[in-house]
Amino acid sequence: MLKIKKTGEGHQHPKVKDVSKVTTKEDTSRLNADLPKSFYLKVKMFAMENDMSITDMTKEALTEYMKTNDFE
Repeated sequence: MLKIKKTGEGHQHPKVKDVSKVTTKEDTSRLNADLPKSFYLKVKMFAMENDMSITDMTKEALTEYMKTNDFE
């Protein structure tokens, strides 16, 4: 008879907890913006062509904008 393991059952490498501490992400908040659909599609296409998410692109753009305007 075959036994099916439940998720999380079994041996974990001792360093798993150390790695998870390093990879823990900061809490996030949602940012919503109303954009014309044609502009949104351009943003989406640009992100796709540059192999990045819209979220990453937005963070990068806002960070650069704030640096340009002396706000960090």
